[in-house]
Amino acid sequence: METPEPELLKVARSRLAALLPAHFELTDAMIDGQAAEPGSGDALWQLEEHHGTSTLILVEAKTSFTPREVERADQRLADLAQRATQNPVILVVTPWLSPRSRALLEERGYSYLDLTGNIHLRAERPAVFVRMQGADRDPYPAQRGPARLHGPKARRLVRLLADVAPPLRLTDLARIGGLNRGYVSSLLQSLDDQAIVDRERRGTVTEVDWPALLVAASERYDLLKTNASTLFVAPAGAGELFKRLGDDDAPPAVITGSFAASAVAPVAAAAQLVLYTSDPAEMRNFGRLLPADRGADVVLLRPEDEAQLARSRRVSGRTHVGLSQLVLDCLGGNGRLPEEGHALIDWMQKHESQWRLRDLTESDA
Repeated sequence: METPEPELLKVARSRLAALLPAHFELTDAMIDGQAAEPGSGDALWQLEEHHGTSTLILVEAKTSFTPREVERADQRLADLAQRATQNPVILVVTPWLSPRSRALLEERGYSYLDLTGNIHLRAERPAVFVRMQGADRDPYPAQRGPARLHGPKARRLVRLLADVAPPLRLTDLARIGGLNRGYVSSLLQSLDDQAIVDRERRGTVTEVDWPALLVAASERYDLLKTNASTLFVAPAGAGELFKRLGDDDAPPAVITGSFAASAVAPVAAAAQLVLYTSDPAEMRNFGRLLPADRGADVVLLRPEDEAQLARSRRVSGRTHVGLSQLVLDCLGGNGRLPEEGHALIDWMQKHESQWRLRDLTESDA
């Protein structure tokens, strides 16, 4: 369903006016003696406190507004603001804004209102702050929407984009990731629309907002449900089993979750040991593990996709998952794991040169 811009402006103004206190008034305004050009989709509103201060609201109305369009609108909005005689509020109005679009607008100091109820309006004189939560998913998605970041193939590409510094050619991403070129092209187009990656005309990826990429990919990933998982209690404790994984007779295992995160960006003492293993029975015998429905301190996983174990790391004689996979596992986990995932991202942003590969040829995806 597409709302025409004149109707969009009418509905948005009515909803915003209804949220304001009774002593505030929202009226049409002008710049240089002229209102917005008819049919342009823009409006000029005056927010005024009775017998008090007022501020100008420059409205950019669009029937759709993707994250990429946030960047494209920058110059137009800046030009409108320069014509104003006071410091204006810039308000984007559209039927629906994705969480990514809203975050980008707030970073640039813009206000917004969508028809699902997502509202962020800040004015200094008069002092007004309105913030409301609406829909995080488009209530009227396109019948054939862009590729989404779910499934093992998407996460395989996500990890390559995060792990290797640009430039990244589409053909190389497809070849090393073991993916179809058409699939990679479609997903990259979706990420470009979301302003998560930037590409040259020929399709080469030149920039990647890898923190946003990993967060977006984690939204449809559940550590314990996406991977086959079994819960246990270790009689000697998870910490003791973790130590024994460095012994010569320990079965092959790749550590993820809190114990791996604590080795990079500790948040709190690790309590639950999460392991990827190709032979859960062997690990169960090695650790004398007891099945548990509650209070489990050991989780054994079979990876949904073997590529999840690519670019694993050796840490103090034990094998840990690669950092991008560790972030996904933490953000897709329960308890305090998501908090540990965000702490990992913070550390990775400060130490990018220590973990990000310079070239795809260094990857064993």
